[in-house]
Amino acid sequence: MARPTLRSVLASLRSADRDTAFHLVGKLGRIRTEKRADGRAFYLDFRPYGRVWSHRGIRIRDEETARRVLESIRSKVAEGRPLDEVLAEFLPANAKPNLVPTWLQKWVAMRKRDCEAGTLSPLFVSELERLIKPGNHFSFFDEISIHELNYGVMEDWIAWMADRQLGPKSRQTYAGYFRAFVTWIHKRGEIRERPDFPSVKLEEHDPQILSAEEQDDVLDAIPDADRGIFLAMARLGIRPGEARALQAADYHNDWITVDKAVKGKSVTSPVRGTKTGKPKRLPLPEDLIEWIEVHVPKAGRLTREPLFANPRTGRSYAHKTLQAIWKQASEDAEVRVVPLYEGTKHSFATDAIRRGVPERLLQKFLGHAHPSSTRRYARLADTALIRVLQPQNRTDRHVTDKGSENEPEQNQLVSGGPSWVRTRDQPVMSRML
Repeated sequence: MARPTLRSVLASLRSADRDTAFHLVGKLGRIRTEKRADGRAFYLDFRPYGRVWSHRGIRIRDEETARRVLESIRSKVAEGRPLDEVLAEFLPANAKPNLVPTWLQKWVAMRKRDCEAGTLSPLFVSELERLIKPGNHFSFFDEISIHELNYGVMEDWIAWMADRQLGPKSRQTYAGYFRAFVTWIHKRGEIRERPDFPSVKLEEHDPQILSAEEQDDVLDAIPDADRGIFLAMARLGIRPGEARALQAADYHNDWITVDKAVKGKSVTSPVRGTKTGKPKRLPLPEDLIEWIEVHVPKAGRLTREPLFANPRTGRSYAHKTLQAIWKQASEDAEVRVVPLYEGTKHSFATDAIRRGVPERLLQKFLGHAHPSSTRRYARLADTALIRVLQPQNRTDRHVTDKGSENEPEQNQLVSGGPSWVRTRDQPVMSRML
């Protein structure tokens, strides 16, 4: 009876149970010998997938060693690992199958599959594809094996990027990407230990923050038809991409569900999960509720139409459109122009800390994965916002152009602290607790 081909054995393994798999792998590979000037050489024949002459560069010199290596390879394949990956473990460390670029290609291919499944941003995957191109910032590892990765190699790489005139922020970002790659190959069992990474020191960036009155003035200057999405960003601290992705059906009984974000700046950019990957439900302040009542038809509130549609197009806003409206409103209100993200989310969070909102609750409200992301606002409230530290009488002036203005705010206390956002009837935080 003819011996089954290697490909036919591997094909049978894909659908075999555990017991059958261990039986089938007994047909994988053969021990062969070759005459050499220094004696007989043993090798394992897995063609067309390759031949194994050594164990990580240590030559196989006798049949007993060859048999042990063969059984080890068969056992790993029986556990479900691809043959080519298993063979790579027995090659010299600097063999092509063990080089970092080989595994980077596999990692990026996996991330592309995640992107197609909707769990990763296309922009992130495009950035990874750019980084692994020849001559780019991951090319430092072109001749380095995954088994040679250690703290020293990482430190040399980060210094190499600095020599290429990359700033600290870029170096920190790319090191984070590569750390994710190393974590992946470690979880797969390709490397025994995950190396430590050196930290990249960054100069602390102090965002430009608006005081509550300045933010109010800018919101007042925004045309009423456009104001809703800016109220959502300024009153709830949600990101522009999250606000742009909100659908009418996400609004229900004065609450919204934030579970997605636009990943890009154009109207046609794809929508994926939020930055943290976790959804959150947020209660709305009265001025935003009343804006929705006026501008979002009740008949369309169970649809996937944008909750905040651009009144000029009927479609979602492009990011640059929001920026242009914000800049124009700042100039009309004679308020210093700060970036949209900092004038809404950062200013909201900093003011919440100033008003005594507990850090733990603010973290939950903003959807931060780590307390350190929230803690930075406490520092801003202490050191960068002298004007906001002064006592204020804040008013709720942003219902609609037809709504009443200068109506006194109820700055009620909730669980020992002030309310999160300005409301006319009920503190928003009391509906979260």
